[in-house]
Amino acid sequence: MKLLDSILLLVFLIGIAHAADCAYYFYGIGCPHCARAEPVIKGLEVSGVEIHRFEMYQNSSNALLLNMFFDANNVSQRNMGVPALFYSGGYMIGDRAIIDKAPYVLSYNGSQPCPLPGEIGEMAIFSAASPATKMTFMELVLFAGGAALVDSINPCAITVLLILLSSLMMAGDPKRALRAGIAFIASIYIAYYLFGIGIFSALQIAGITDLIYNLVGFIAVAIGLLNIKDYIWYGGGGFMMEIPRSWRPTLKAILESVTSVPGAFLMGFVVCLFELPCTGGPYFFTLGLLSNQMTLESVLPILAFYNLLFVAPLILIVLLMYFGWTTVNSVEEFKERNIRNLHLLAGLIMLVLGAALLLRWF
Repeated sequence: MKLLDSILLLVFLIGIAHAADCAYYFYGIGCPHCARAEPVIKGLEVSGVEIHRFEMYQNSSNALLLNMFFDANNVSQRNMGVPALFYSGGYMIGDRAIIDKAPYVLSYNGSQPCPLPGEIGEMAIFSAASPATKMTFMELVLFAGGAALVDSINPCAITVLLILLSSLMMAGDPKRALRAGIAFIASIYIAYYLFGIGIFSALQIAGITDLIYNLVGFIAVAIGLLNIKDYIWYGGGGFMMEIPRSWRPTLKAILESVTSVPGAFLMGFVVCLFELPCTGGPYFFTLGLLSNQMTLESVLPILAFYNLLFVAPLILIVLLMYFGWTTVNSVEEFKERNIRNLHLLAGLIMLVLGAALLLRWF
């Protein structure tokens, strides 16, 4: 099937390759870099350049065609991406290249026809993010996983779960406590997942992904230093990377009022508002990083992975209590004994993530 697709694509290209002032434009629906390049592409069309458009996210044949161009011109894996513009004198990959160069390059391109994959002349490689900052999928997963680990060991989420389980366990019904705990964790997962989608989309719609991407390294370092401060000087400076103390009585009263599984599920959405000041930092770091590198469709699995890591310790605590291997008091005592160490570990991880990003830039 791929061979047949390749033959049909080549026949199509040969049929249009003799139009004057011709270029091939590859893009993807939902691609933020493509959206930025779109006004320039429309301007070229208005000026008389014949642009052949190929949407490649939802069309496998167009994706195959783009790969043929990449392979024929020895484009490295690191530089592959959209938007991509191929013309008789070369090619451009990335919104910055198309915005800055395409109006001038194609306006002086004369009456050259569109090229076949192996007929590109002088080559110009530009990437949607510069080669120094463009990241592979696995690199993005590792950065997201590191930030999720920081969120998962944050004392905030553990404290909130323990308050809920304490009141439920006092009723003497372990099965109901198990169901309520799982429902509570599920609602937290859903709320944070939806919150992530909303922030990710807002960053791309606002067109500030480049700005945020340039700041996330410093954001990670700042979060790391604040956590290390809590290890060295816990509660010092009137600020902790935890739920503000003034909020805790209200939160405790709300949680202790929960007596049913549906109530526990609904409470998870409410609790997220209390937890955001202490758990939102690593998540925003991750969303800022991903918003510059991925589309909404491609980021969904990473957000699912992130939030699964985030709630994993909560699931473990609920199961350990249900099977009688620990108690609320034991987990609370362990958390209090190690709360400063948890801040230290979280701080060191965020410092490593931030330093790794800053080293890529400089």
